[in-house]
Amino acid sequence: MSAATDRLNDILIELPKYKSQWETNVANPYVRAYDLAIDNYQKTTKAQEARDRMLAELFVFSASVLTGSIMMAAFATTSVRVLAGRTALRVICNNNLNRTFDLMHAAATSKPVMFALGGVLDEAKKLANKQVTSAAEKLTSSAPIASAPTALNFMTRIADFIDTNHICVHDFVRGVQQDNSISEANKSRLADLVGKTPFCNPPESRRVDENRLSRKMELLFHMSAVLDSDKLVTYVPATGGTAGGMGRDIEYSKNAIPQLPSATDYPKATSPRFIGRPLQPFEPGQRVEYDNIGSVVRDRINTLSRLTGNSSFYPEQNFAEKLLVDPTGSAQLAKAEQIINRLSTEARPKQLTDVRMI
Repeated sequence: MSAATDRLNDILIELPKYKSQWETNVANPYVRAYDLAIDNYQKTTKAQEARDRMLAELFVFSASVLTGSIMMAAFATTSVRVLAGRTALRVICNNNLNRTFDLMHAAATSKPVMFALGGVLDEAKKLANKQVTSAAEKLTSSAPIASAPTALNFMTRIADFIDTNHICVHDFVRGVQQDNSISEANKSRLADLVGKTPFCNPPESRRVDENRLSRKMELLFHMSAVLDSDKLVTYVPATGGTAGGMGRDIEYSKNAIPQLPSATDYPKATSPRFIGRPLQPFEPGQRVEYDNIGSVVRDRINTLSRLTGNSSFYPEQNFAEKLLVDPTGSAQLAKAEQIINRLSTEARPKQLTDVRMI
């Protein structure tokens, strides 16, 4: 048996250990952190509407923002396509994921392949393109996934992702080993390359602080809710009233705003314009209104904001103000987007093999 074959055999022997390390040190802590975060989130937001939120979306949201490793980023990439996410959430997820992979200088057209083979992909293709293509096909299946907002569902989906990547690397190594068209020197070179892949470089010990990660996830959920709180209202003054007068406005519509606060096309307020028609004296204007987040939720957001290295999210209020005034407005929406982007930047791995402490 040749030295190159021995080296490839050694890699095959180690692959189950790598798989277990990814599961134990990254995947399991992520799911436990999510389970705790969503439990605390639901305790804080007791309204039925809050309990009925798309929790599956929130998991993908947190996985994409708080990547921590190329594995979680690649998993989130595959998961985004099976969810019909809200516009703002989807924009943020895709933006953060793309920036993660751009930072890695990812050459692969399929981002999940970056976890299995990573930066060695181009070099491996030069030496064993048939084996790369054959192994990578197993990662690009688009079969529908039964998605549900439960920790068990998320755990099995991440486990499937790790298992599929395990199979990919295994089949690639075995294919190289058995391919007589590849020289011994190139097989040895490919063994070196496989040793540099993300899958073969798992964290040797747990690098995820589950409680800290859980607080950041929970804050992200609240930031997503804040971003969902704005509504665009189309209105005219009450009949006989004047724009800005004391009469109660007549509202024609109230719709969610899909744009992020930083978007150049975010709606701007416009006053109704008097046109003097008998039955419709005003041309409708528009304004942005905000849902009442609630004082309990605002207190929790402030606590989480301070625990995760930010200042208080909301301004200080006395007891009466908390009951009567919800300060959620454009400043809070802009701040929510900034917090999401900051957490994403802090969590983004610098190298394909990084597992960042979160």
